[in-house]
Amino acid sequence: MSAARRKVDLDAVAERCQTLKLMHAAECLLELVEEASREDLSPLKFFDRVLEREIERKDERRIATSLRLSGLPMGKTFEDFDWIFQPQADRSKLEALATCAYLRQTENVLFMGPPGVGKSHLAVALAVKAIKNGFSATHFLLDDLMYVLKADAAIPPRRLKAKRYLNSSLPVIDEVGFRPLDRQEANLFFRLVSARYEKGSIILTSNKHVRDWPEIFADDEILTTAILDRLLHHVHIILIDGRSYRLRELDGLLKQPASDSTDKGGDIKTA
Repeated sequence: MSAARRKVDLDAVAERCQTLKLMHAAECLLELVEEASREDLSPLKFFDRVLEREIERKDERRIATSLRLSGLPMGKTFEDFDWIFQPQADRSKLEALATCAYLRQTENVLFMGPPGVGKSHLAVALAVKAIKNGFSATHFLLDDLMYVLKADAAIPPRRLKAKRYLNSSLPVIDEVGFRPLDRQEANLFFRLVSARYEKGSIILTSNKHVRDWPEIFADDEILTTAILDRLLHHVHIILIDGRSYRLRELDGLLKQPASDSTDKGGDIKTA
């Protein structure tokens, strides 16, 4: 077959691929044909290869779009987590959660521990895994979530279904406990938890143990109990203790002897 005839045939097939929305096949048809020739693929195997590559590219585009829309911080994955620095994190349990079985069972995940130990990183990493497994996710700092919930406070519950904090498979609510909520905010948080109870999962991170949560929710023990009753009914709790990752470099400076930071005259050395 002449090169000109071959190009005409490839162009015609590429146009048919575009008509069928097989955009990757249309763009890479010549490469795929040459690959099939090198590997001596049968027609059926070649067709399967084309479909396989098309599905891979569509999934890559879906993941990229979902990550962009989720508001998740970038660069927080299991692969990027420093497991050596933070051995307190239960890696086997977290890897089991990364299979997303908890999402299929509409179970929650609660990370607790002091600031800087990796709670937010691991919560986001689980959300990234969820997106890669076909679920939707969205990320809120608690203050940002309160702003949204207060804006929606007058909307009847039946009309809230289109809101991201309800229609997302996995909302991640970060930094619960860094400030107390007032009465309205605590009630709105309860409305959210109640609406998702046994219908959808939630991931939360908190610097406070659940026994101290009344002080977060307007010092209302009854309301706090109602919130915890729903959150903890189906939950995986991840307790992480240890040093702050963000302050790890300061640890070394604080442990230096005084002679390292001063010269013979007692003046502070400067770089």
